[in-house]
Amino acid sequence: YIRGEKEERFKRKIKGIEKKKILGISIDVSKDYHKALIFDFEGRVVDGPFEFDVFKDGYENFKQRVGEAIEKKGAKKIFFGLEPTGPYHENLARYLKENFKEVEFINPSATYANRAQDMLVGLKTDDIDLGAIGDLLMRGKGYEYNLGEAGVYLSLKEETFWREKKLKMQTRLKNQIKARLNKIYPGLMSKYKANEPLFSDLWRSRVARGLIRSRLTPAQIQSMKAEELIGEFERIGYALTRKWAEKIAHYTKRILAPHDKIVEIDLDLVNRDLNLLEALETEMSIVEKRMIEEVKETDSSFLLGKIKGLSDVMIASFVGAAGRIENYKLGKQIFSKSGLSSKVNQSGRRNIKGLGIRRVGSKILRSILFKMADSVKKHNPYFALYYSYLTEEKGKFWKKAHIAVSNKMVRVMFAMLRDRADFNPPTAKIDYLEMLFSQRRNRRRQERKKEKENSPSPFFSPKGIRASERIPSPVR
Repeated sequence: YIRGEKEERFKRKIKGIEKKKILGISIDVSKDYHKALIFDFEGRVVDGPFEFDVFKDGYENFKQRVGEAIEKKGAKKIFFGLEPTGPYHENLARYLKENFKEVEFINPSATYANRAQDMLVGLKTDDIDLGAIGDLLMRGKGYEYNLGEAGVYLSLKEETFWREKKLKMQTRLKNQIKARLNKIYPGLMSKYKANEPLFSDLWRSRVARGLIRSRLTPAQIQSMKAEELIGEFERIGYALTRKWAEKIAHYTKRILAPHDKIVEIDLDLVNRDLNLLEALETEMSIVEKRMIEEVKETDSSFLLGKIKGLSDVMIASFVGAAGRIENYKLGKQIFSKSGLSSKVNQSGRRNIKGLGIRRVGSKILRSILFKMADSVKKHNPYFALYYSYLTEEKGKFWKKAHIAVSNKMVRVMFAMLRDRADFNPPTAKIDYLEMLFSQRRNRRRQERKKEKENSPSPFFSPKGIRASERIPSPVR
């Protein structure tokens, strides 16, 4: 078949059945009601378009109209096609699967492209979408119902989606807190001209949170002694060493302090933001611990602790977004599902390279794989070296190299699960030794350059000017 296994699956279902005996029902899903169109596979409209609401009575009325259409046409096969729209399609799709079996999902991008094929660019209505979904359904362009997950896999899926949304909320809150802290304590996080910020990690430092909770303005700290600052921290339940107290006092003296009346409201609001952040962190911690326990009940538990750089919660998130590994035949199918695979533009002898990623697939999985790749390239020597090889030896742009690391990581994880093998990747295919030698040579060059700049020389001054140009030669 032209479209391979996907088309073969669909053709097998309708083989030997007259097209007029096959019914298709396209459904445009929305929050409060849905719209449906019933047709046969010759393209004739049997009923609709019509609306039905999301309540039980609405679904029963819809079932009745479908039953009447089946009886009228003497249908032998019925297919339902609908777009997966946020969370609104799931309950309806599960009932349709339970009552009618054949449920196909149509990618919204495919619906958009189908409208464009019919020269309907800039035109989008429910009725037009119903026609586009129906056309794609008849051509077998849908993909199989994929809401069969239950138990631990369903829990992991929902928890992963919940956690990813909360991570975005957490990032927004942190950015708001940092912006307000920069207003209260100007220069607190400055790295200008090699300035060392007061806190290397604002979010992991308990002293940083104590400073926020103290509600002390820069002007107040500037007038306090170290013992007084320690006392203020103890009053609100935060321990502060003398070394830290002196460090805060010394740093604050450099600040161009805003007037107390100006930052008084900001101190109140930044504390409220910190309350929200800590509440969010507490809830996320509870869910993350549960996810780690749940992933231990899946086949993917084999990966836990096997790959340096991948935490247990990362593995749990991967399983939640990708689902059962046995649903895939190859590792590249997981990578393709994420939408990180490259676009292809080839015609004749022309093959355009350097195109962007397709972005067709699971946005959540794409985000998770990107973060996992970032972690392994920082903490895992194998992937770190592969990234260096791509950027330094092959000259790839950092983002393309990062995506390549993600691809390799997914294939390695899939192979480990398939073969029940430990992490022992082959290095023969990549010129890693040459890469190591190259890195070592570069390191030596940098070290020699620094030594040359720092060591005294009879020929060169520290600034690199010849000594002979500055010291007059003796007169004969």
